[in-house]
Amino acid sequence: MKAPTPELKALISDDPAEGLPGFDDLPPRLSISQTEGIVTNSQHAVARRAKMSITSQQIWGGLYFGELNDPLENPTRYLATCNSVRIPHCIPDPFYQPSCATEDPATQWVTSYFRTPLYPLKPLEGGGAEVGILTKEKINLITFGAIPATATLTISVPRVNGKIQPLMSHSWARSRNRGCTNIPADIPGASALVEGKINIRLSDLTVDGVPVELGPNCRTNRPIDLYLWGDASAGRPYAPGSGGYLAAFDGLHPGSRGPLNDPYYFEDNGRTIPASTGIDIPPFANCGTSGDDLSPLVSAMASGPNNPVRALQGGLIAWNRIPLEDLSKCGGSPTRPVCPLPGPEVPPMPPLPDGEGQ
Repeated sequence: MKAPTPELKALISDDPAEGLPGFDDLPPRLSISQTEGIVTNSQHAVARRAKMSITSQQIWGGLYFGELNDPLENPTRYLATCNSVRIPHCIPDPFYQPSCATEDPATQWVTSYFRTPLYPLKPLEGGGAEVGILTKEKINLITFGAIPATATLTISVPRVNGKIQPLMSHSWARSRNRGCTNIPADIPGASALVEGKINIRLSDLTVDGVPVELGPNCRTNRPIDLYLWGDASAGRPYAPGSGGYLAAFDGLHPGSRGPLNDPYYFEDNGRTIPASTGIDIPPFANCGTSGDDLSPLVSAMASGPNNPVRALQGGLIAWNRIPLEDLSKCGGSPTRPVCPLPGPEVPPMPPLPDGEGQ
């Protein structure tokens, strides 16, 4: 991350959130995007192994809207791509292309593209936040096929070299009048993807009313790949600034036709994005105390492939900083206030894989 300019340092020194928990885990104010602020989210997930539907509300995030992208080396400003205001830089659509497209860019469907980092936040009493926590709450489980259980579920993003790794929102908006043929109406005008790595930890397990000591580090044995696609089928297409539905389930969106290939993808250049499916939860490790390895028990309750998820993000409340002193403060204007609470309603249950009943 580049060092802030003297102008940014002056802004940072006036930030009332300075010194509060979480301040040092977030990027310096206005150093990575054109604006920043708060969003709240809700989600509805199906844990197929446990045969349980899990809902979460008031998931908080610090959204850095429009990641700086110009110049490509050490960017200091954001410029929209693929528009008529400047020499356009259009990116070939990575997901959809007509059969008549060739290597000639004039024949290809093109998009504008931008990225928006999202830092999960868990507000703390008295101000500040635990950065990197998506949710921490009690859930219900079923063990051995029939025995009820409860546990505390914590979902977080990992740290790399001590730094929180944010989720990244990618947005592609298609130009319908470019290419060797027009884009048909059954192909959406935009694609959106929120992705990253997450960890899942379980604690405070109680099985049939009996506490089971899992220890402090009962978690998935590797980070989980999270891919949440914009879900227009739920009735509110997703855009990072205005919010909307996101989901992970079979058949929602195709994967990339090949590796991403444009310098505006930055460190994502060369990646291949898989088609949408549910979230795979790997086995758990380090569960149990006093020599008792309870990892197989926990894995039997919670691990498994293709767990569908649907999420709903509210709109961005922009402050040009992350107001850690009061994340719930309202923005907008006195006549038209915009508030992060109450959070978005819990979205509908995501569809299960083919062949499974509701």
